[in-house]
Amino acid sequence: MSNNPRYNLTVDEQNIIIKLDKKTTNYQQLIQLLNHLEFEAISQSSQLTEEVASELANEIDSAVWSKIKSKIFKS
Repeated sequence: MSNNPRYNLTVDEQNIIIKLDKKTTNYQQLIQLLNHLEFEAISQSSQLTEEVASELANEIDSAVWSKIKSKIFKS
């Protein structure tokens, strides 16, 4: 679809195919970009509300605290 010398973008019914010029692409930055895109896709389809996330965080905090408090306050 695109005709840029540094990249080529093709879209079919199931895939988006991106071909990049290896010489002009930073691999680590590409991985970060793809991870960000994946995170955004997951976030958009998530039904988790901020309230439920906060409750889960509090439960996790309580569970961790109950496991480590005896190590902190040794009698």
